[in-house]
Amino acid sequence: MTISIRAWAMACLALFPAVAQASEEKSAVPILFESRQLDLIDKGKEVTYRFEKTGSDERLVGKNFADDLRLGVADVDAKGARQVIFKVFTGDNARDPQNWPDLTINPLFIWYLDRAVGTFNSLAGGSQMYLKHKIREALGAAKVEEIKVDYDGKQVDALKLHITPFAEDPSSQKMQGFHKSTFTIVVSNQVPGYFVDLKSDFVSTQAAGPELREHVKVVGMGDAK
Repeated sequence: MTISIRAWAMACLALFPAVAQASEEKSAVPILFESRQLDLIDKGKEVTYRFEKTGSDERLVGKNFADDLRLGVADVDAKGARQVIFKVFTGDNARDPQNWPDLTINPLFIWYLDRAVGTFNSLAGGSQMYLKHKIREALGAAKVEEIKVDYDGKQVDALKLHITPFAEDPSSQKMQGFHKSTFTIVVSNQVPGYFVDLKSDFVSTQAAGPELREHVKVVGMGDAK
């Protein structure tokens, strides 16, 4: 799966350049694509996330699956930008580690978005470019809710976004009943790596339609391995 971090970020910012200035409410775009998320991880540290996939019908959505994702900071430059090593899964399921210099945003979120688009495409069809556009559009209009979450044995402040990008889509009838799929994002500037929870719920409204849920949750931070 190819991840284009800056392309996703720049596309969202270009699509909604004035959202933060035009509204007194918190805007999702700067929260997700402009904040310095990696400032929360020091050099030599690594954040672990748990990925879980659960489905109602293995024949249609594949086997249930769980594994870890790890995000490490190898170096920090004079401006605070991070050299990041991102490891997707472990053992026989491991992908080649991906390495980026000069990052301030967490590539985990872009991986999540790319996976959400790919999974929706496999279930419902449609152009991936179009699906990305609809998700970017929904993120730009998303309301931000202030909540509390548990991390490392204590409650911390967090922000929650919930989008249903295809519910009112003109092509929703062609989406195999998955047009009401939802995506939930929880972030906190008190949690290493910034992203706390990333959920995708693909549930078909068709009779006997399959369900597929994917969840990425922060586990904790330790020394890079």
